[in-house]
Amino acid sequence: MEIFWKALEIVNWIVIGISSLCFFFQFVMILFFWMKEKHFKPSEDYHRCAVVICARNEKDVIEDAVKDLLENQNYPKDKFDVYVVADNCTDNTAELAEKAGAKVLVHNDPDPAHHRASYAIQYGFAKIIESGEKYDFFIKFDADNHGCKDYIREMNNAFSSGVKIARPFEASTNGTQNTWTAVSATYYIRDSRIACNFRENFHLDSMLTGAGMMVATSIVERLPGYWDALSTSDDSEFTLKRLLEKERVHYVADAVVYEDQPSTMKDTWNRLTRMAHGLHGVFWSKGWKLLGTFFTTGRWSHVDLFVQMLMVPFTFLAFFWFVPYYVFYALCHLINWVGTPWMQGFSGLDGILITPAVSEAAFINLLVMAAVVIGSFLVIYPLQTFAAMAMSKKKLGWETYKGYKRSIFLSPLFMVFYGLAVLVGIITKPKWKQVKRNAKKS
Repeated sequence: MEIFWKALEIVNWIVIGISSLCFFFQFVMILFFWMKEKHFKPSEDYHRCAVVICARNEKDVIEDAVKDLLENQNYPKDKFDVYVVADNCTDNTAELAEKAGAKVLVHNDPDPAHHRASYAIQYGFAKIIESGEKYDFFIKFDADNHGCKDYIREMNNAFSSGVKIARPFEASTNGTQNTWTAVSATYYIRDSRIACNFRENFHLDSMLTGAGMMVATSIVERLPGYWDALSTSDDSEFTLKRLLEKERVHYVADAVVYEDQPSTMKDTWNRLTRMAHGLHGVFWSKGWKLLGTFFTTGRWSHVDLFVQMLMVPFTFLAFFWFVPYYVFYALCHLINWVGTPWMQGFSGLDGILITPAVSEAAFINLLVMAAVVIGSFLVIYPLQTFAAMAMSKKKLGWETYKGYKRSIFLSPLFMVFYGLAVLVGIITKPKWKQVKRNAKKS
C-alpha cells in the first residue's frame, strides 16, 4: 500500500510539472500585456493579392462578404481579386458569390473524407496558380469574415517589409448579439492583443487561424498541390509545417478581421469540439518534431507553440488524472482523520508518517490549495480579458463596453466550457455541421 501511495504521488507531481509548463508561457505573456503594438511601415508599392474564400452552403453570408471586400477596401481595385471556392455546395452559394463580383471556382469532390475546407483551399490555390494569373500573396478568408477597410493594405505593408506569412487581429461582427457571442469574441480579442502581441514584440511566431491569414505566393507555389495542410485543423498544421521549414509567422496588429461568432451553445460546442479534434491530431503528428528542432535551431517559438498545442492533450490528462486523484486523496485523508486510522505506518515522499493529525493537515491544505487555484482562475481571466478589451477599444471603434461587460466576468466559465469541449473533441470524431450564420454585422 505504501508503494502504491508513493507511486501516485510521483505521477501526480509529474502531471503538476506538465501543468506548470503549460501555464508558464501564458503567465509570462500576461505580465507583458502593456506592450505597444507593432506597426509595419506603410508601403506605396501595391502588390497584387488574391483573396480566397472557401464556402460550403454559405448563401446567408457570402454575398455580403464579397461585396464588402470589393467595395470597401482601401486598396487599388486593380491590385486584388476575390475568389470564392464553392465547396460541395447544395445551395446557391456560387451564384450569389458571382453576382456579388467574385471569381467563382466550383469544387465538387465525391470523396466524403475530402469534404473539408483544407481540400477546397488546395483546389482553389491550384486553379488560380495554374490559370496564369500572377499574384504576390494570398489572403485566406472564411465566408463569414469581414476585414477592416485597410486590411489588404496592412497585409501589403507587412509583405513589403519582408513578411511571407502572417495572421491578423481577430474580432467579431456580432460580439454584442448575446452571451455566447460576447465571451467567444473576447476570447479571440484576448488571444490577439495579449498572446500574439507578446510574440510579435519578442520576435516569436504566432499560430495561424483560418480567418484572414496571409501567405506569399512564393511559398504556395513550392508546396505539393499548392497546399499541404489537409487535416481538419489545416491552419495549425500549416503553421507547424512552415516553422519546420524555418519560415516565420508574423502577427499584423493593424489588420483586423471580423468573424461571425456562433450564437448558440450548440454551435459553439460543435465548433470547439471539431477544432480540438484537429489540433489534437496535429500535435501528435507534428508537435514533438517541432519541439525537437528547438535543439538544432534555438528558436523559442518552437517551444512556445509546442506548449500551446500541448494544452489540448493536457486537458484530457488533467481531467482524467486530477479529478480522480484529488477525490481519492481527499477521501483517504478525510477517512484517516475522522475515521479508522488505516493509513498509519505509511509515509509520503517526504518520509512523514501519515497519522490522523497529518491527514487533518493534508485535507485542510488541499481545501486551501483548491481555493487558491480556483480563486486565481476566477480573477486572472477577467483581468486579462478586461485589459485586452481596454487596449483594443479604440482600434475596434468601441465607445463603451456595452454588450461586452458580461464577457469579462464569464470568461472563466467559458474556459471551463472550452476545456470540456476540447475533452469531448479528443475522444470523439466530430463531423462538420452547418452553423447558423448571422448575416448582418453588429
